[in-house]
Amino acid sequence: MLTVPEMGLQGLYISSSPERSPVPSPPGSPRTQESCGIAPLTPSQSPKPEVRAPQRASFSVVVAIDFGTTSSGYAFSFATDPEAIHMMRKWEGGDPGVAHQKTPTCLLLTPEGIFHSFGYTARDYYHDLDPEEARDWLYFEKFKMKIHSATDLTLKTQLEAVNGKKMLALEVFAHALRFFKEHALQELREQSECMLEKDAVRWVLTVPAIWKQPAKQFMREAAYLAGLVSREDAEKLLIALEPEAASVYCRKLRLHQLMDLSSRTAGGGRLGERRSIDSSFRHAREQLRRSRHSRTFLVESGVGELWSEMQEGDRYMVADCGGGTVDLTVHQLEQPHGTLKELYKASGKRPLWCSRGGPGL
Repeated sequence: MLTVPEMGLQGLYISSSPERSPVPSPPGSPRTQESCGIAPLTPSQSPKPEVRAPQRASFSVVVAIDFGTTSSGYAFSFATDPEAIHMMRKWEGGDPGVAHQKTPTCLLLTPEGIFHSFGYTARDYYHDLDPEEARDWLYFEKFKMKIHSATDLTLKTQLEAVNGKKMLALEVFAHALRFFKEHALQELREQSECMLEKDAVRWVLTVPAIWKQPAKQFMREAAYLAGLVSREDAEKLLIALEPEAASVYCRKLRLHQLMDLSSRTAGGGRLGERRSIDSSFRHAREQLRRSRHSRTFLVESGVGELWSEMQEGDRYMVADCGGGTVDLTVHQLEQPHGTLKELYKASGKRPLWCSRGGPGL
């Protein structure tokens, strides 16, 4: 039985005009006061940054959950070393012996509606069930974008399982978020030397840029129901737009995680071919120093700092191509190690494959 205050229900009937979510701030940064925990990014005409006295973080770890259309995962960092990002443990599933950084967004509930499993475990268990028995189980997959397409999203909106049975969408999302909460906290307890307090975690949930305010508020309600945070500690949950989160990540990219695609000719070989760490580092650094013109980069893996090479006024666009949406955002660096100015409002669109059979095409 859901016990959601009336004001939470009203929050899903507010204007559906687009609203931007914040770029996740680093641990210890002052939080912005906002309604529903959602605040706009730094406006285009950015005022001079105020000099504020450093504040002690009220949390010791930040956990960000990437709840995707096809796959999901999480990462975390400790307030004592925020630059050290820890990805969740790799998942065993799919092909035998192959480990994955994310797990499929699949949820399996028992015939009684009790949580059974999520991800590879849910997918494999359901597919191994006897067809007759499987008819009674509730299996949900690729259900994230259903709340965006719902014309009148409320706390009573329902989702349909593979067997045709329906369940409150809020409970479906809460089951999934609760799974990641428990999985992340267990990993944190194993890595942390001291006992992790219940309220020592700041949670971040990423959502597509095309989501309207009702869908964002819906995710917050689901997080409350899942026990990520309480309503009294609503500031410990941040709702962030996926392309803006990706933009912040690109700010901290290593130099030879970037491959300059504009310098390649048509016969320049395969796009994904690997180059040595030293040569790619020198190439990226030289490109950044020689020209400030627009370039297209492909993310690779490596080491070396890009941030120190970027200058005030530099602009970059991030294309976040996910399983359900393709999101774009354009930012300009205001000052080294400072703020970002939004040049193009984060926006998104469902790609062609989503309307013609899904990413499997």
